[in-house]
Formats: sequence, C-alpha cells, structure tokens
Amino acid sequence: MAGKITRRVFHIDAEYAGMRLDHFLARQFPQVSRVVLRRATAEARVRVNRRKSKSNYTLRPGDVVDVELDATPHPALTPEPIPLSIVFEDEDILVVDKPAGMLVYPNRTTRSGTLMNALCDHLQRTAPGLRPGLIHRLDRYTSGLLVVAKHERAHRTLAKHFHQRLVTKKYLALVHGRLDADAMDISLPIGWVADAYPHWQIVREGREAITRVRVLERLPEFTFVEIEPRTGRTHQIRIHLAAIGHPIVGDALYGKRQHETFLKMIEERGIRFHRHFLHATSLAFRHPRSGEWVRFTSPLPEDLRRLLEEMKATSPEITESPRR
Repeated sequence: MAGKITRRVFHIDAEYAGMRLDHFLARQFPQVSRVVLRRATAEARVRVNRRKSKSNYTLRPGDVVDVELDATPHPALTPEPIPLSIVFEDEDILVVDKPAGMLVYPNRTTRSGTLMNALCDHLQRTAPGLRPGLIHRLDRYTSGLLVVAKHERAHRTLAKHFHQRLVTKKYLALVHGRLDADAMDISLPIGWVADAYPHWQIVREGREAITRVRVLERLPEFTFVEIEPRTGRTHQIRIHLAAIGHPIVGDALYGKRQHETFLKMIEERGIRFHRHFLHATSLAFRHPRSGEWVRFTSPLPEDLRRLLEEMKATSPEITESPRR
C-alpha cells in the first residue's frame, strides 16, 4: 500500500555541487530504497530546474531539485536499536560479525530485526544521511564476517571487486561423513528451478560455481573443513557439499536425511543445536579508498566450538588430521 506523497524542494549550494542526483537523493531520503528513487526520477517525479533529469546528472550551484515521492520507509531501512558486533569501521566501510539466526535483509515473513535494520540505526546515530550498502550476504543460520559499504562510491568499488573475484572469503564447517581427499575443488553449475524445492540446485544450464574445500580434521562420522567459495552463488557452499554427499551439519534443507539422524543423535546426548555449522571466518579485500589489502578474521563461535569438541570426544582414538 502506498503511503502519503511527500513533496520537497532543494536549492543546491556549494555543499552538494558536483554530486550525482541519485547520490543526493539517497542522502536526503535515507529510508527510501534506491529502486523507488530511481523510479521516481525516471517518471519525472524528480525534476531539476523544472525539467526531467537522469539519475547520473551532476548537480550545480543554483539548481533547484523538486521531488514528489512516496517516502514510506522500506522495512530494511527502518532503524532498529539492535546490538552489532563491529569488527572494523571507517568513513567508507563497516565489517560486522553476524550472529546465526539473524536475517541480513527482510523477507516476506520477517520484516524487522534484521542486520540491515541494525546497520541503519547505527549509521543514523554515527553518520546521519548515510545508509548501508550490501555487497554480499550470509544465510540466516550462518554466522560470520560481512563487509558493508557506507556510501555509493565504496559500494560500486567493492561490488566490482566481488564481481572480478578479487575478494577472498573462507568458512569453517562441519560436514556429514568422512571426506577422503585432503583437498578438492567442487565445480558444479547452480541455477534456479521454479517448479522444484529447494529452488536453487545443481543444473546443467546454471551459472558457474566453484568451491574449494580443505580438510582440517576427520572425525568418525564428520569432517571439519575450511571452505573457500571462488564464486558467490546463492546457497553455493550448502548445495555443493550436499551434492558430493557431505551436507553441512544442521542444514535440514539440503541434507534432510542426514539432519534427521543428527537430531536423534544429539537429542540422546542432551545437546541443543539449531543452526548451520558454517561460519565465515576470514574476509580479505582491497580497501575501496586506499586500495590497501585488508584482512579480517572471526574465530569459531562458542556454540560451534562446543559441538565440535563434543563430537570429537565421542571417539577420540580414531580422530585424525589430514596428511601434510
């Protein structure tokens, strides 16, 4: 449902001269999605000097920007005072450590309590007028590191680096079964299948997807691994590990049969575990302003560490590390 139409007129002075129109609008309406702002500009509900303009128009001193739009906040851009674990922050980026169970972005059933809501609140208090720009995501029940852009320029640069595969991401995971190879590359295309569930699957006509896996430790019924996705397809790690018969522990979607067995096992031991054993432990990239190579790490969360130790304690005599 559309909200009340807002009309505002801005007189451009030296502060905003040289700024692109779309960047100016994003700063003036931080709780309105970029899609809505672009649509308003295309439909001439944003006019510069009484004329229809383009989103990439460069503002000049003396310009008059007349805006009419539905300024109803997008659910993702509604600030909510949710605690954040901030690993790094400067004027360009934020690196956060997302807990398992938190959505990155609202969906049809969850409209609040997401990482985006928390980020919007943080920026509203620390850098008014800026809003977070997502470059990549983590699944709800996956924890770990995410980099977020604080302005459009940083967002464009980081998005380009992700697209060019200049970003290194590493995960720690516990998978069902014992992997024989110490290291492997999984190269299986992933695509959307509309009439099946789950919709994201291995399909011949799908997009290229490559996942590198390195064994860290073998347990009787599980393998502890380090994973490096070389591409960024939806659910890539979960789909690839399930495709080779070793789904992620805790993943009921892609490893239903193994997950049911796992639940029975931990119930017998009085263990509660309701997430994926998948943690984004390392993130490295070139800083969007300086170009300096930066790297951030996050240790295995306590709940995952405890479960790993519990699984190792069951049969320690046959636990082994891979050959070096």
